[in-house]
Amino acid sequence: MSDTKYNLISAESHILEPADLFEKRVPSFLKDRAPKLRDFKGGAAWFVADDIEPVTLPRTAKTGSGYREGTPRTTDGPISYSEVLPALYDPAARIKAQYSDSVDAEVLYPTPGLWDAIKLLDDKELQLSLYRAYNEWIAEFCAYAPDRLIGLGVVPTTSVEDARAEALRCATELKLRGMVLGAFPSGALVGGAPADDPFWDAVNKTGLVISLHVACGPDKSTMPFGGIAGGLKPQIADVALPMVSAGLFDRFENLKLVFAHTDASWAIHWLEFSDMYFVRHRHLSNHTLKREELLMSGYLRSHIWFTFHHDQTAVANRHNLGPAHLIWGSHFPYDDSNWPDNRQQANRVTGEAPNDVRRTLTVENVARLYRLPGFESGFTETQITEFTSLVHY
Repeated sequence: MSDTKYNLISAESHILEPADLFEKRVPSFLKDRAPKLRDFKGGAAWFVADDIEPVTLPRTAKTGSGYREGTPRTTDGPISYSEVLPALYDPAARIKAQYSDSVDAEVLYPTPGLWDAIKLLDDKELQLSLYRAYNEWIAEFCAYAPDRLIGLGVVPTTSVEDARAEALRCATELKLRGMVLGAFPSGALVGGAPADDPFWDAVNKTGLVISLHVACGPDKSTMPFGGIAGGLKPQIADVALPMVSAGLFDRFENLKLVFAHTDASWAIHWLEFSDMYFVRHRHLSNHTLKREELLMSGYLRSHIWFTFHHDQTAVANRHNLGPAHLIWGSHFPYDDSNWPDNRQQANRVTGEAPNDVRRTLTVENVARLYRLPGFESGFTETQITEFTSLVHY
């Protein structure tokens, strides 16, 4: 499908793992220990381990958006697997759902709650098998229409060696363009730990795009925020700052990270405050940066992309974040998705921007980031570093 013409691309959408995913794909001697989808309170849930809370299916998996079904606060009980939209596990149905939504391609994320539970497992042998099983499945799912279905693998948290090997396999054998990082494979609580360097080296060499979804850590929830949380700084912000101080982006200059499902306008103040703090304390050795011409935000804005959905503030202040670093996402099928009306939502949130800028935010940035057909050359250095200074000194 190399003749695909892109008019709207979602930088963040989700699938739902098939009920028989692990039963079919893990080695036979591990099947009894693998997660099972079972009946639960009138619906269904993943049972990962006896000491881990069952993971129910997201209610909006049967509607594709939250404004039809409501939220878990206003509706009772889990849904069954039979109620799930086929587009969440069947690639042919997914393409039809894209046509309904006037979306030409999507970057596909796994179900956060399920993988939050899996990373809590003590059984490392089983854990690694589950990561590998999912990565193989999402690669096959996307092979149905590789120009429209841009699947992300999941980074193993079992060891740095496992994470490196799986990153290389995803980039070469499985032909995936990116992966989701739920916890640092070395067990580090912050980014930039030298112990993780073998993994980052593989990412740097292959060009894989690494996504952080809401949070990153061995016991952190990567589920989207509940309730009213607009404008709050997500946990991944605290994970990212040490990456700069530790010299991660100096050691691996090709790294490209995505902050997913957090919107973006909060980052303007975060970046400004980080620069101000750095300027006031740059005499301290732990705040030394290798590139003297850059402040903290210069590193971060050069290496991080932000998904946005309901965030007109970020669009209006795109020059502060870097116009190349904003990528629109539909969040299908979660509560804040507008499926099947996401084109209207994308037009509304970018409405104040000129047409060429609107296309940059809703098509070209994400296409360049993942080097989709017609955008294989990616970004120029000028595009990546086009942003205004937040602090003058």
